[in-house]
Amino acid sequence: MPPADLHARVQEAARFYEAGRPADAESICREVLKKDAKNVLALRILALACARSMRWNDATKAIDKARKLAPRDPATLLNAATVMLGLGRFDDALAAVRQARELAPRDPRVAGMFAECLVYANRHDECVAFLASAAATGPLPDNAILSYVDACIETGDLDEAIRAARGFLDGPGASSPPTVTRPVGSSLGRALEKAGRPAEAAEAWRAMNATIEAPFDPAAAADLVDRLIASFPPAIFEGRRETRNSESRQPVFILGLARSGTSLLERVVGAHPDAHGIGESTLLDEILEDRLGTSGADTVLRLAEQDDDTLERIRTDYLRGIQALAGRRERIANKSLMLPREAGAIGLLFPKATILFTERHGPDTAMSIWANTFDPVRMSWTSRPEWIGAMTALHERLVAHWKAVLPNPMLTVCYEALAKTPAEVVPGILDACGLPMDETCLRPETAARDARGGRFVPTLSEQQVRKPINTTAIGRAEAYAAIVAEYEAGHARIAKEA
Repeated sequence: MPPADLHARVQEAARFYEAGRPADAESICREVLKKDAKNVLALRILALACARSMRWNDATKAIDKARKLAPRDPATLLNAATVMLGLGRFDDALAAVRQARELAPRDPRVAGMFAECLVYANRHDECVAFLASAAATGPLPDNAILSYVDACIETGDLDEAIRAARGFLDGPGASSPPTVTRPVGSSLGRALEKAGRPAEAAEAWRAMNATIEAPFDPAAAADLVDRLIASFPPAIFEGRRETRNSESRQPVFILGLARSGTSLLERVVGAHPDAHGIGESTLLDEILEDRLGTSGADTVLRLAEQDDDTLERIRTDYLRGIQALAGRRERIANKSLMLPREAGAIGLLFPKATILFTERHGPDTAMSIWANTFDPVRMSWTSRPEWIGAMTALHERLVAHWKAVLPNPMLTVCYEALAKTPAEVVPGILDACGLPMDETCLRPETAARDARGGRFVPTLSEQQVRKPINTTAIGRAEAYAAIVAEYEAGHARIAKEA
C-alpha cells in the first residue's frame, strides 16, 4: 500500500475514533501497522481506541512503541497521558504532559491536558495558579475551562468557580458542542449546590440536560426487562456442566444503578491486597459480541440459548481478559453499568462468583445521576428525572428476579450503612467475596496504587472515591423537592405495572 494510501487510511481511523467507533478505528490501525509497523499516528490512534475499549495492555503496548519511535513528539506525549489517566497512573500522565509543555509551551492542547492532569493528581492549587496565569493573557481554551472550574471547587473558591463556569457558558461556550458544555454545566451546578444555592443548581443541571436530544422509551425498556426475566428462569441454571473455569471465584461482579455506590464498593474490595478493581470494564460485553455475533442486549438474550461448549469458550476469554487487566489476583471486581442486565450471563458463566448488589436511597441516587454527564445516546434516560424514576423501578424489578433465580453467592450492600459504619459493613463484604478482613479496605482512598501502577481504573466518581469514606452525599435530595417529585412520578408509573 503506497504511503499516501496508508495516510488516508489512518485519517479514516481517526475519524472513526472521534465518531465513537473505536473498534473500527482499531481495525484500520492494525491493518496499517501490518504494512508500516513504525507508523506513529496509527500507533497513537490504536492506543486511544484500545483505551476507550478498556483494553489497557494493548493500549499501553501501542503508546509505549509510539513513544520510542517519537520520544519528542508532543502529540504522542499527550496521547500517552490520556492512556495513563485511564489507568489511574496520574503522576506518570503528569510527567508526560510536563515533557510536552517543554516541547510545545504555547500549544493550547498541551495546556488543557496539563490542567486536567493536575486535577487528577489532586494538585488543585497548582492547577488554579497555572490557569489563572494563562487567563491573564486571554480566554482559557475550551479544553481547560472544566479543569479550572473543578480545581476552584476543590480549593473552596466557589464564587470563582461559578463566575468562570457562567462566563464560559454564556460566552465562548455558547458556540461549543455539548461534549464541552455539558461537563461545565454539571460542575457549575455542583459549585452552586456547595454554595447553598440549590434552586440555581437545579437550573444549571436542567440546562445541561436540555442539550440531550436522544429519546428514551420507558415502554421499550420495560419490554427488555420482561424479556430478560423470561429468558432466564430458574431451570436454565440447573444441570450445567461443571469445569474449572465455571467454578472460579476470581471474578466479583458489582451490580447497581449509576451513582448508587458501585465505585465505592469496588474500591473497598479492590483495596484488599489479594484483590483488584477494573472499573466499568466493557470486557464481558465485547466477548459476548465477538462470540455470539450480535450486540447490545441481544447478546445476553442469545447467550441463554447457548450450549455448555460455547459458555466455556466465553468463560476462558473473560478470565484471560481480567487477568490481563489485573494480574492473577484472588478476586477481580468489575462494576460495569451493563452488569444488571447481564446478571443472567454471570449466573451461567460463573455460578460461584460473588455478586454484590448496591442499594441507595432512590431520590439521592436520582439527583446524583441527573446532575452528572452520561453517554447521551446509550443512557439518554439520565437526562430527565421522570425517566430516571422509570429506570430505577425497572432496575428494581430486574434485580428482584436475579436475587430469586441466580445460583451465585450474593450480598446486598446498603450505601448509607457502608458510608456511616464502614467498620461494621466492610468485614461482611469481604467475607462474601471469600477474602479475610484487611484494615486497608476501611481506607480505600489510600490504596489507589500498587506495584503494577494504577490499582483502579478511574470512573465518573473518581474525585469522590479518592477521599475517605464519608456521609456527605446522604440526604442530598432533600433540597430538591420539585425534581424528586418528577422522579417519583416516573417511578410510580412503572411500579404500578409490575
